[in-house]
Amino acid sequence: MLPRYSIAAALAAAPFLVTALATPSLAEKKLIASLQGPIETSYGAAFQEMDKCLRERTDGEVFVEIYPDRQLGDLTETFEQVREGTVDMAAVAPGMMAEFMPEIQVFVIPFIFRDFDHWKEIVNGEVGDDISSLTREKLPEIRILGYYGGSVRQLVTKEPVESIDDVQGLVMRLLPSEVLHTAWSAVGASPTVMAYGEVYNGLQLGVIQGLENEPEWIARMKFYEQAPNIALTEHEIVTRPFIFSEKTLQSLPEEQQQAVLECGKVSAEFEQEMEHGLDQKYLKELTDEHGVNVTTIDKAAFAEKISEAMGPFVDEIGLTDLAGRIRQ
Repeated sequence: MLPRYSIAAALAAAPFLVTALATPSLAEKKLIASLQGPIETSYGAAFQEMDKCLRERTDGEVFVEIYPDRQLGDLTETFEQVREGTVDMAAVAPGMMAEFMPEIQVFVIPFIFRDFDHWKEIVNGEVGDDISSLTREKLPEIRILGYYGGSVRQLVTKEPVESIDDVQGLVMRLLPSEVLHTAWSAVGASPTVMAYGEVYNGLQLGVIQGLENEPEWIARMKFYEQAPNIALTEHEIVTRPFIFSEKTLQSLPEEQQQAVLECGKVSAEFEQEMEHGLDQKYLKELTDEHGVNVTTIDKAAFAEKISEAMGPFVDEIGLTDLAGRIRQ
């Protein structure tokens, strides 16, 4: 965990300002957005869309200041900062919330979504709303404004994977999620937790042999330099809750609160389309420009093994009803 003073120091440093700088008046409210990657990503563009929407709906009284490239901390630190209200908004992995809100893990059950349209229908519909409502009960410090995501996760490895036999004993970096660890253990992998910023070195040193990731981030993080093989498992459509500090939200006048809620949905829907559209672009870049070896595998073999293991586990942690609603 970063020491407390590092947050203040980072905030004092020159951030990426979304639009032209101006000295804020006493009536203006600056919102801090923490971004894990560079501004030139779908998440960065979505935060900019949030800023644009808020400025328009509040006559410039509310605006967003973006701190990219983990300036304010990694995902775990960012999640805690949003809970505390020292950071106002961020997009986080469901695993960050699972300790307090196990239901959110339903989004990372492998092969639960048929395709992008099905995923959008779920996260933007009743199931997404119900998860958001449950979060308000179990994690009252944060509000889910919407869901970022829409790209497809693949298996990235140092050695080629052509069948389920090739993942036996594979030391694989995963996010801290019981669902993910149960699923990948079921197909014979050896899951381990590692901070995202340490993955490249972990691959280079042989501490891990692979990970799951979407093409954009395989390219941006240059994982292909150490793990030049992608198996098209297509096991997960990425879901990243777009969270906002409840402390900050309640400090705003009612009209500004409503603007935050409405603009959160605008930002999320914008991000979904952009992120989905980048998948094939980056996959082509990885093969054409970086020589990545892409293999098509028998997804059914993976899905069968995972389904056998996940059934009892999903029931144990209370996801059966939600999973059933998604699969309808």
